[in-house]
Amino acid sequence: MLPVSERMNARLHDLVPGGAHTYAKGDDQYPEGLAPVISHGRGAHVWDVDGNVYLEYGSGLRSVSLGHAHPRVLAAVRYELERGSNFVRPSAVEAAAAELFLETVPTAEMVKFAKNGSDATTAAVRLARAATGRTLVALCRDHPFFSTDDWFIGGTPMNAGIPAQPTVGFPYGDLAALGDLLAHHDGQVACIVMEPATQSEPPPGYLEGVRELATRHGAVLVFDEMITGFRWSEAGAQSVYGVTPDLSTFGKALGNGFAVSALAGRRDLMEQGGLRHDRERVFLLSTTHGAETHSLAAAMAVMRTYAEDGIAARLHALGDRLAAGVRAAAEGMGVGEHVLVRGRASNLVFATLDADAGRRSSTGRCSCASS
Repeated sequence: MLPVSERMNARLHDLVPGGAHTYAKGDDQYPEGLAPVISHGRGAHVWDVDGNVYLEYGSGLRSVSLGHAHPRVLAAVRYELERGSNFVRPSAVEAAAAELFLETVPTAEMVKFAKNGSDATTAAVRLARAATGRTLVALCRDHPFFSTDDWFIGGTPMNAGIPAQPTVGFPYGDLAALGDLLAHHDGQVACIVMEPATQSEPPPGYLEGVRELATRHGAVLVFDEMITGFRWSEAGAQSVYGVTPDLSTFGKALGNGFAVSALAGRRDLMEQGGLRHDRERVFLLSTTHGAETHSLAAAMAVMRTYAEDGIAARLHALGDRLAAGVRAAAEGMGVGEHVLVRGRASNLVFATLDADAGRRSSTGRCSCASS
């Protein structure tokens, strides 16, 4: 039982709609009576307000890949906090962070930082619409979430208060289906928005085919690398699979829990949000807190730690160890055929099958964090 957590959850629901500031953190996402309120964390562990300690598989919704309170990240943040966090003009930290990001993700030519993934991905859609003069967005419907903004939420079941949006969907892994969709809406699709990979590896030639279809139909290819970035590799899944999108968005693990995201991509597209061109300017991204020095310092510490300590390889090794352990434990309890572990080792997906005909009864995701 979690008596203190239960009282605090009730208090949260009185103060905050849904009882959490992120829907994925809501107590409705957990079994009844098993929704702890977190007190603090360190490494791969968190403590709740009742004093229980947990191995936090979710790793802050996959944003804390180095572990909670990582000393190198905290040191970088503390240093910048002593020097001021926000100014009326760009800071030197912005240039340093941009240079390091573009070294880390060499497929991108320019980058702009923000605070959350929704803003970055919405900016990619806005930029694609401006560049192509089209409005229709082709979304991979097998991927659950891209943004909190109207263009995406309007096409979900939770669309109260949002007018119909110009979006069409396609299934992941089916190149023919995407080709048919683009042909049917020929000359209308501004961009293709998708995660390069999720629970399964892309079929051979699939991402290359998507790249070719986007080019052929004049659509901007946008890779959402919120999860795959700094999990598949520090340069994202685009580096692993060797397919370069026109635009890509990063976040989550980029700041190891600090609020920072990035829109990156081709110079000719990104420059349309700048001053060095004679075209109509795109209102790309403009946020008061988008370049807070301490968040950019956290991102730089993450990027350097990944490069120097081989974090991506460590995440995969930990994932392989965890997957093997879960499978062995399930086999030992006689339920091996009912417990599935799949997905890339750095982003495992767990599923349970019920007793009747092996139907899936529940699913869950796990993210490994180094301790």
